[in-house]
Amino acid sequence: MSSTTRESGSRNRTRRAILDAAITLLATRPQASLAEVAEAAEVGRSTLHRYFPERTELLSAVVEDSLAQLTVAVSTAELHRGTPAEALRRITHAYFELSPVLLVLFGEHLIDTRKDLIGDLDEVDAPVFELLERGQREGYFDNGVSAEWLNRVLWSVVYTGIAACAEGAMTRHAALESITRTVERGTRAD
Repeated sequence: MSSTTRESGSRNRTRRAILDAAITLLATRPQASLAEVAEAAEVGRSTLHRYFPERTELLSAVVEDSLAQLTVAVSTAELHRGTPAEALRRITHAYFELSPVLLVLFGEHLIDTRKDLIGDLDEVDAPVFELLERGQREGYFDNGVSAEWLNRVLWSVVYTGIAACAEGAMTRHAALESITRTVERGTRAD
């Protein structure tokens, strides 16, 4: 292995550590300083500044990374496979596993840093809309409301469960069980 390859791998690991620490920290403390992010990532402030000289650059990278993680989660859930009920359960669990990412993405402080964030989220979410529409066609999901409404309900319930965990009001297990029951029972056709 060449020294350039090792350096590149080390650089990627450091960048990943900074992004992971930033996502985890910003999920619960949106106004965390760069110094706090550096400490959480276990890197020096000068190292963090080499990767992200300004807070806006870090926030932009956090959004891009969060969208990429969300894209992978939606793809990995294989929403085209199995019954709508099975696919709904997989995407609900996938969303929940991205708790810090979703807390960061839906934090009001990031909406202002990325004017096209909502459009990007809609694009990432397109397979979920397809699942909901398929479920309506197959008689599993309620046809009395739009797929857009069902998707909003899904996001709202997942986010509420994530927030309950973040506030210490529920355990992760209890929150995921409550999310799943609410989503599965609340979206069903009569």
